[in-house]
Amino acid sequence: MTSSLRPVKRYSIEQCFVPLLTSSESFILSYDEHPRPLVRLFNSGCHQITCIFLPTLLVDMCYSSYLDVFLLLTSQCLYKLNPSIGQLEHIDDYELLKENRFLSSLCSTNDHRLFILYRFGEYLDEYPRGKRIWKRRHLCDSLSEDISLIRSSCTIDNPHLFLLGLLIVEWNGTWRVDIFSSSVQKLHTGFRFSGWTRDVWLSNWSPYECWFVGSRCRLMIDSKGQPKNISVDGVDCDMKNIACMKQIDQIKLMVIREEKLLIFFK
Repeated sequence: MTSSLRPVKRYSIEQCFVPLLTSSESFILSYDEHPRPLVRLFNSGCHQITCIFLPTLLVDMCYSSYLDVFLLLTSQCLYKLNPSIGQLEHIDDYELLKENRFLSSLCSTNDHRLFILYRFGEYLDEYPRGKRIWKRRHLCDSLSEDISLIRSSCTIDNPHLFLLGLLIVEWNGTWRVDIFSSSVQKLHTGFRFSGWTRDVWLSNWSPYECWFVGSRCRLMIDSKGQPKNISVDGVDCDMKNIACMKQIDQIKLMVIREEKLLIFFK
């Protein structure tokens, strides 16, 4: 699938543990945390087209295909970024949970929902807000487990179906990605792996039909939470995150984030 991809551009960035994103067709978003919060927007030609400073640190971000915007979760509120006009706006009809709770992650699904995860899986909320807020006991096998991130799958072959992948760390530092249905019922307990820290990230669902778990081992996780053996031809670097744009059955653009570098492949 990627044998024709070659590196075409490199950009220096600051160290950050938030994954880069692609929109469905045209845009790439990355984030620098130092010297102040900054999002960088690139087009599919690998050119940086705008930089936008954020008033507070970014926690996580995702792309919503049905809204056609990037969604940015900060420590204080939710923003949406329209990539076509480079405009940042509040999402005013969602209020973060009170009691000074830390935020952890969010993802967008193809049934027009957002899932917002509060730190360590204490709560999982949805927008537009439903009647239920899931708690740690609904999501984990044990209260000694924490949830770091949530991601959704969305395949072209089944556009109305999606799964949720929750990156869970056990009490002994072992990690796994558990798979849930769209109604947040657990379907699969994931493969266990070790050697990471809380700086680990779960990338968005990719054209490889899997999530990518950075860092050293380039672990790919399929829709049953199991490792998937994939060879990314022509790529020999210390990947932290990977994002792809797909055109029909081919990857037309791939972006890899190293420690302080973005590499574009076309």
